[in-house]
Amino acid sequence: MCTVATGRWRIILICPLLIASAVAAVDAGQRDEQYLKTLPAGEQALKDTVDHWGLPFADQLRRFTSARSSFRKKLGKGAPENFIVGIQHGLEKVPKIKYWFKGAYGTSVSMTAARNEYESIQVAVLPDIGKTLNRVTLAAGDLRHPNGRGVIAEANVTIYRVGYVKTVAARYPSLYTGWWPDYLVPNAPMKVSGTDLGLFWVDVKVPRNAAPGDYLGRFMLTADGESVSLDVTLHVYDFGLPMRVPFPIAVWTSPKLPSGKEMPLEDYRALVAEFLRHGVDPVSIGKSFFSLEKNDFAILDENLEFCFARGLQLFEIPNPGGKPERLKPLVEHLRKKGWINKTLVYSNQDEPDINQFSTKNVPYHRKLHEMYPDLRVYLASEYHPGIDTGCDVWLTDLSTGKGAAFAQANHGKADLWFYYCHLPIRIDYCRPLVQAPNMQIDNEAIEHRLALWLAWKYRTTGMFIWAGNREWTNKNVDRKDWQTNGWPLSTKPSGFPYAGVHNGNGYLIYPGANPSIRLKVLRDGSEDFGYLAELKRRADKCSDKELCAKAETLLSVPDRVLVDAHYFNRDPAGLIETRNEVARLIETLGR
Repeated sequence: MCTVATGRWRIILICPLLIASAVAAVDAGQRDEQYLKTLPAGEQALKDTVDHWGLPFADQLRRFTSARSSFRKKLGKGAPENFIVGIQHGLEKVPKIKYWFKGAYGTSVSMTAARNEYESIQVAVLPDIGKTLNRVTLAAGDLRHPNGRGVIAEANVTIYRVGYVKTVAARYPSLYTGWWPDYLVPNAPMKVSGTDLGLFWVDVKVPRNAAPGDYLGRFMLTADGESVSLDVTLHVYDFGLPMRVPFPIAVWTSPKLPSGKEMPLEDYRALVAEFLRHGVDPVSIGKSFFSLEKNDFAILDENLEFCFARGLQLFEIPNPGGKPERLKPLVEHLRKKGWINKTLVYSNQDEPDINQFSTKNVPYHRKLHEMYPDLRVYLASEYHPGIDTGCDVWLTDLSTGKGAAFAQANHGKADLWFYYCHLPIRIDYCRPLVQAPNMQIDNEAIEHRLALWLAWKYRTTGMFIWAGNREWTNKNVDRKDWQTNGWPLSTKPSGFPYAGVHNGNGYLIYPGANPSIRLKVLRDGSEDFGYLAELKRRADKCSDKELCAKAETLLSVPDRVLVDAHYFNRDPAGLIETRNEVARLIETLGR
């Protein structure tokens, strides 16, 4: 509308373009309403909702139909009639509702990895509107170097089905409350219907002796007789990671099943082996199936040797309570075996206040050091003056006290570890707990992986996560048939002095042993740490000032990855590109 003043009169001119625009908007709205009425009840039930990014369902639907059109146009006659395919890297948790998918639509998969590294990709099958897919399968194939320099065999590819856990309302903010992807179960046909998508997680392990360069292969996705081939490209960098990146990620484990029944020894070993396969130390292996009363070392030695063969870096022995002399036979045995340098014992007061620290932890630490000077004591605690007089390894939460930078500057002679638990007590915070990375199901995937970049930035020597599987036996939920009925979460707040509802706190693995997406992302973060360590090793021998400066920039962790523990880039692109830059510079620096 245009207004023109002429003397005493004001002439109002109606602009044709504005009229046309308004009419078009009304027409578009009516078309949306009419189209919605033709859709199944599931879609109509979503009409007033937004996705985890805040996008209204009308635009989700438009995005989906546009992707479907592009997908079919690209594949031409070979396009399936009943579904489309989505590809996503491992740094996004893919929601269950197909209209929320944010990855790429297509059949091209691209990955990069070093030798002896895992790389992951997610493959989503999204049924067309109103369709049900009764049998969806994904099969891997060999990846071959085009000039015949090598093959990464199908046996190096592991495919999982992604399972979803329904989170419950918590007092901390998250993207949404509802179905989050977390548990991974062995590959098998799946059924997908309604507004859901089906999701596969794919791990590719690059052999230690793989030749560098690009490997090409095909995976096959089939749904109810319709098949689509996925073209896979894997670029292998010209360097390798060690069998185990020398940075301990420790968790407590328990040989108890969700029912409370103790699992057989062989099942417990399968559980700890799964942790070790992902670069995580199940430190409780030094306490399980062993008691200070009997001091029978046979099973202990077998357990430890089993884990050392799989890369175990540290283990914990039982706490002797108020009688440190009870440890003497065990410590002497560990010395004879040459394992004492891998041994930890937890302090006598968990997460102490200042009075408890000075009256319990400090005397206990002093007494143990008098008796066993080569035995290290570790402790989760807020900072207290003289923290290194109460422990040899200090575990601090990122938000606790004055924060990560303060901890780095004030840990004294104690090793500094970051501690990930969603309900530490007897502490205060420098910033909100939920603004720092953590390990809950409803944390974004980038947070789990950034934990290792934070460890590098603040020069910590390890990290601890509560816990490996200690929450399995929660009495508030029944999990005995979880693979059929789903994995339930407790709605009951943790009891005083703890508090709140915490989705996934206390476990990173499911009975079976079945890994979680969180465990996979942690493994990838550990490999990032390995990249940084390899870059530093080569940069330390470099004499080229320009290359040294580039290395220093990357080793200091660029702001596009993170600024500090409470201010980081949630867009995975920053981390992914930085990782690739690190890899390329490693190759440039040579051996």
